[in-house]
Amino acid sequence: MNPTDKLSTFTPSQDVGLVESQGAIAINADKARELFGVDGTGVTIGVISDSFNNLGGAEADVASGDLPSGIKVLEDAPGVGEDEGRAIMQLIHDVAPGANFVFHTSGPGQPEEFADAIFKLADAGADIIVSDVGIIHEPMFQDGIIAQAIDEISSRPGDSAVSFFASAGNEGRRSYESSFNPSGVIEPTSGGEFHDFEPGSGVDTFQSITIPSGAGIDISFQWDSPFASVSGGAGSLNDLDIFLYDSSGTKVLASSTESNIGNDPVEVLTFNNEGQTSEFNLAISKKGGYDPDLMKYIVFGGGKNFKINEFDTASGTIFGNPNAEGAAAVGAISYLETPAFGTDPGELRFFSSAGGTPVLFDQDGDRLFIPDYWRSKPAFVAPDGVNTTFFGDDIPEDSDNYPNFAGTSASVAYPAGVAALMLDANPNLSPDEIYSIQEATALDMDDPSTPEFDIGFDYASGYGLIQADRALGLVTTPFPCHNSALDTLAFANPGASFGLS
Repeated sequence: MNPTDKLSTFTPSQDVGLVESQGAIAINADKARELFGVDGTGVTIGVISDSFNNLGGAEADVASGDLPSGIKVLEDAPGVGEDEGRAIMQLIHDVAPGANFVFHTSGPGQPEEFADAIFKLADAGADIIVSDVGIIHEPMFQDGIIAQAIDEISSRPGDSAVSFFASAGNEGRRSYESSFNPSGVIEPTSGGEFHDFEPGSGVDTFQSITIPSGAGIDISFQWDSPFASVSGGAGSLNDLDIFLYDSSGTKVLASSTESNIGNDPVEVLTFNNEGQTSEFNLAISKKGGYDPDLMKYIVFGGGKNFKINEFDTASGTIFGNPNAEGAAAVGAISYLETPAFGTDPGELRFFSSAGGTPVLFDQDGDRLFIPDYWRSKPAFVAPDGVNTTFFGDDIPEDSDNYPNFAGTSASVAYPAGVAALMLDANPNLSPDEIYSIQEATALDMDDPSTPEFDIGFDYASGYGLIQADRALGLVTTPFPCHNSALDTLAFANPGASFGLS
């Protein structure tokens, strides 16, 4: 079935404003509202994003019915931001038109401000919080202050607990992991010893990468030491640097060489390719301290044609707040590639971030006796590439002229909306029950990076594509369906009802 054939299957309803996103149809939100008589009434959803009404379109969205009235804004970001938070609200409103909203900007990317926004939204009465914000210098191998804030609100007693949905990110598997492998070769600009990328008997101190002309990248490079900014104390016990060389390996074009010992084990390299060549070399060096047992970098940006050409470990890219134990990380699937629009099973977006990043240190900076390798991230996926009134770029695959919102920032809206419908049906559901039911009723999908179809959970698609009607069915019936996610939960909690009536 081609995309134009799929268009005929989309018939928007008239109760959610001028524009209804195709994602609401892809997860059967309309069927769920009709079958179970819920719309999210009485549920408050907090949104953390760049801005809400910097562009000045909120009043028009309320007038058209694409947003509800009475949205409470705790703090906006006047003069900056593209109102991505308002676009997210539109998508949630298409799923749960009876829900209320409260907004707080994420600020200029500081973890302290993000954590403060989480607590302020929870204190303002949010039952659910959704965020599309990732911070490049959040810890990879330790729960930072944002992850700790998420864990705190999601584990509060009784009905004060808050569910947290986080966009998984758009980095796919653009990540390299390795222990530090001494090469015996000295990096000439800093005096550190190069890492040897070659896993065999040879020595190769460069890793070839492709950065398309006109593209820019940011690389977050971290290793297995605790963050001083999180736990205080000794901080990093070693000092590593990262470099971008030209294709010949003779000229340094960009680098990050902060002094890490006693500080945070993170380097952030930024480069914009304004030339004609697209071939470059990455290099890593150790300037002081012990050889890390695990180091990792994740690449942000670069466009679709960025590539790690050699020694690519295709590792997970979910870290920081989406990797918090109390959060449900949400990956992306184009609405056009869902069963409702003709593709069964659905196909994951190439850029949807994968899980598998381990947590190695506790909040005090002590190494865990048993590292936490088993966080189920992403939890599930939801549609993107969907209509809004103003945000995104129109795509040729749909027949209208409305802009289409792409990425996991769009996807994260849908499970939050489904959670509002679930709480409308049963206000006693805990965050863990909400996550587990959505996982249990998701449509299984495949990890495209593995050779065989992955049955059940995988680190690319989680438990699969969420389905609002199936989730509501499990909330309102005493007969749970057979699913590995819920079976696992039942095994760990014998006799539990999971909020079912």
